[in-house]
Amino acid sequence: MESGGSGGSSSKKGKKVEQQSKKRQKTNTIDYMNYIPEAIVFHILSLLPLGELIIMSLVSQRWKDTVVRYLKIVPSSLNLDECEMPGTILKRDGQCLLRSNSAHSGYSLQQRHCLIRAARKSFIEFVDRCLQLHSDCMINNLRLTFLHEAGGDYGYTRKIDMWVHFAFTNDIKELSLDFSNLTLSKPLAQPFELPHGYFAPKITKTFSLKFCKFRLSTFQVFGSLKGISLVQVEILGGSLAELASKCPVLKDVNLVNCVFPDQFMMSEEDIIVEKLSVIDCKTEEWEACNINLSTPCLLKLHIVGNILMTSHIRNATKLLDVTFCMEEINENYLQGDALGSFFIELGHSRSLTVNNCCIQVLPAGNDLLQGLPTYLNNLNHLCLLVGLEKQEMPGISCLLRSSPNLENLTLLLLGTGRENFQNDAPPFFDLEERIYWDERNSTFSCVQNSLKKVTMDGFSGRNNEMKLIQFLLKKARVLRKMEIIFISTAEVMEKIQYLSETLSYFPRASPLASIEFC
Repeated sequence: MESGGSGGSSSKKGKKVEQQSKKRQKTNTIDYMNYIPEAIVFHILSLLPLGELIIMSLVSQRWKDTVVRYLKIVPSSLNLDECEMPGTILKRDGQCLLRSNSAHSGYSLQQRHCLIRAARKSFIEFVDRCLQLHSDCMINNLRLTFLHEAGGDYGYTRKIDMWVHFAFTNDIKELSLDFSNLTLSKPLAQPFELPHGYFAPKITKTFSLKFCKFRLSTFQVFGSLKGISLVQVEILGGSLAELASKCPVLKDVNLVNCVFPDQFMMSEEDIIVEKLSVIDCKTEEWEACNINLSTPCLLKLHIVGNILMTSHIRNATKLLDVTFCMEEINENYLQGDALGSFFIELGHSRSLTVNNCCIQVLPAGNDLLQGLPTYLNNLNHLCLLVGLEKQEMPGISCLLRSSPNLENLTLLLLGTGRENFQNDAPPFFDLEERIYWDERNSTFSCVQNSLKKVTMDGFSGRNNEMKLIQFLLKKARVLRKMEIIFISTAEVMEKIQYLSETLSYFPRASPLASIEFC
């Protein structure tokens, strides 16, 4: 009996152990991820960097589907830079080699090539997986930066073509393509040419290109594009008018160091943009830019570099802010008359910034120009990039005399190196600079009646600076504030107290005028 009881007890224990074992096995096979709310999973994914998101997508098909669902709901911002990829995609040695053009890295030429190929292979795999995950997903910002070398690896060039095609055919709000990291270090490098196609990006709002060849015929329409920036781009055919016609809501055009057809910046049709920036651009024929545009909606114009004297900006009746900085002065100084006429076309602007080259030629022509042909009646703020040398004094007088309603004058003082000033100045520059401002009579309407604030940035206490401040304090009857910002050199720092006291004793026409030193 006891023996039978013992056997029954042992059997029950065995069944119990077996049941517990099955329960543990069942517990171990449960995928607890299925019980975590998707919102929490998405929050966890949002904390992961891009590289780890890609790794998660490789764990299983279920995880890949989860990552894709997350990316469809939460738009990404992707910065895919061949030199600056995060994590271990580009090993440190390979990255240094990619940036280096010298042989002083401790590696043989063969080792260098191997490391570069390995780094590039990792980069290609990473970008391929990343873009594959983001297919049919909205992307807030995509920035692609390549180490492209013309005539180099054909397979890599084909990959870039595929990635660029992806960028133009997917939903991307802000798109930047930069091909310059390697090629800019080589003076004879040839830029990458964007692949041919007939693209029509739907939601792209800003588009930036750097160091490549760009054909307007490649694009059908940019239906949502508001801003385009082309830097070191060779524009092959077309015109600004054609670009604007393909971008019906375009507001901002930025062209820097570009080369374009001779007629690119010329149009009889209205160009409906609000901001236009043309910096150091040239045409295929001229080392300058020829501009002849009608811009009835233009609010801000920024031109740096040389333009032909036949340039015009027409119908800019809404213009608020103009910056114009020339880089060269013709020996005959005939630019002055053309520049004066150009400024008159921009006469609706409330703010004008000009550099010392413009100021030197402004009073030129057959005779000394006392003022522009027409007053800049809307001008409220005048900013001058000057050295306050004698070559600039007539030009400064010309602008002050032509701005009867000026309220704010800013002087950004440049260095006085010979490169900023002409050696072969015309005879009318043979003036006595020490007493120039003392001899000015009360012909500056703005100084007497409207000038309220003067800022001089880069003050060092030179005689010409002191004389101009003395003149403005003595003549400006409604001046409220004179702000003096000292240049931070050891010599000037030693004289700050003396200079401050000297300026404080200058007579003031306005009882409300204060001098602030920074």
